[in-house]
Amino acid sequence: MLKEFRVRNFMNFRDELIFSLENKKSYEFNNDLISNGIIEKAAVIGYNASGKSNLGEALLDIANHITDVAKTTVSKGLYTNLYSQDKEAHFSYTFQFDKNEVIYQYDKIDPITVTRERVWINKKEVLRKDNDSVLIDLAGAETVNIDNMNSTISLVRYVYANTALDKSDIYSNTFIKFVEFVKGMLMISATDTRKYAGFTNVQGNMFSLICDLDHGVEDLEKFLHSCEIDYKLVEMEDEEGKNIYCKYDKKVVKLSSLCSSGTRALVFFFYWHKQCKDIKFMYIDEFDAFYHTDLALSVVKLLIKEKGEQVVVSTHNTDIISNEILRPDCYFELGDNKLLPLYQKTTKALRQAHNLQKMYKAGAFNEQPR
Repeated sequence: MLKEFRVRNFMNFRDELIFSLENKKSYEFNNDLISNGIIEKAAVIGYNASGKSNLGEALLDIANHITDVAKTTVSKGLYTNLYSQDKEAHFSYTFQFDKNEVIYQYDKIDPITVTRERVWINKKEVLRKDNDSVLIDLAGAETVNIDNMNSTISLVRYVYANTALDKSDIYSNTFIKFVEFVKGMLMISATDTRKYAGFTNVQGNMFSLICDLDHGVEDLEKFLHSCEIDYKLVEMEDEEGKNIYCKYDKKVVKLSSLCSSGTRALVFFFYWHKQCKDIKFMYIDEFDAFYHTDLALSVVKLLIKEKGEQVVVSTHNTDIISNEILRPDCYFELGDNKLLPLYQKTTKALRQAHNLQKMYKAGAFNEQPR
């Protein structure tokens, strides 16, 4: 899983922003939110324009140059911070796979062009590309030919695609796990844009795509019923191909023509949640943009039930701040180029009985970081 993320000079993050998902507290409740010492489920709270969407773009930037999946939508002119003279954005990821740690650092001038990158596994440097200097120290990559490699391409991507790495070697095997984790990273936006980045290149009508899933229409009907939306759904062919219709006695109507913004957001969420078993890391930006509070809480609880998938949701809705949902080390506040868990923003010893939402609204987490 992702253990720590750092970014500097990217979009609104001029100074270094640190997002640490390493568990450093010993709370004795909601322990299923933690896996092998890493926070598995987290929420980022922030006002509008605080950088929540940019955080998602930053986290998924890694997929732009390592994978062939859908890219983030940051334009070249806005990629680096507009107030900075530095022409490169700087990224650092720390991953943990079982007991093995991977640190991946790189610099880029735009979403695709990599200028420098380095990989350490268990503190041993196994990959480096810096100007004309190249290091590859992985079992199975001894004969890889880099003479024809484009200077702007990722060395990580090139080595993964052009070698038969030795899976019996701990360093090569961990490197493979690292790349496969990146290939399983996804960001989705629940706002009007309904955009996504990472994980896949799927294109097309969302309703048609659901028809292609195993038990897609049947499971969507059950999911909507659980959200108190009582539609009887059927799959039919029309001018768009496969589509989902609502059945009313002797009439059928396209589901897409009946959907409110909230229902459409739920359908979008359902499509991606249906694939959770294949997703390694998911960032859901403004996940509750069109939900009422009870529905937002239900969605969070549904995500918490998914084991083995690291999930971060962003929101400006303080109603989800509760120890009944997450806990103080799983809620992060984003603002002033800092991303800190709530427990670091107060001198109070937080306990399970505390009403975190009431404390948040009263300004209890406005203290200087500890």
